[in-house]
Amino acid sequence: MIHNVEEFVEFLGGLRKRTMNYVKAVPNSILEWKPAEDKFSTGDILRHLASSELMFLSVFEHGKWSYPGHESSKGETIEEIIPYMEACHTRLMEGLLSLGNDLLEKKVPTLHGHEVSSWRIMMALTEHEIHHRGQLSTYLQMNGIEPPQIFGLKIEQVER
Repeated sequence: MIHNVEEFVEFLGGLRKRTMNYVKAVPNSILEWKPAEDKFSTGDILRHLASSELMFLSVFEHGKWSYPGHESSKGETIEEIIPYMEACHTRLMEGLLSLGNDLLEKKVPTLHGHEVSSWRIMMALTEHEIHHRGQLSTYLQMNGIEPPQIFGLKIEQVER
């Protein structure tokens, strides 16, 4: 359970910092690449990560799930996508801080309409980012790009 919104925002900042290390490894040449026709492209994943933050914030602020989309108009190049990601993240962080700890007492709807404590949706927000960061790591590797190490070391470098 989350007990303090400021601590959560600090945690979320670290999570996003690690995600952005992966984003910065993405060259423009693979933004349209996708593993299959019916899957997200690399660029779609990045724009989706950004837009999803606004979707989660909408649930916290208005009790409504509203997804702004991940179309290429939100950034066609990595140089355009990164500012979009940063703007969405800033909006989320500021929104959470403005809601304060009262948010933690609030009930919000799930995507299926059931009411749950908002901290559960806050945890879903983190799971969502981690899921797509793993997906991004796979996309990089499938394109011959070594993803950054999440905490700076490969497992083989950890002392046994």
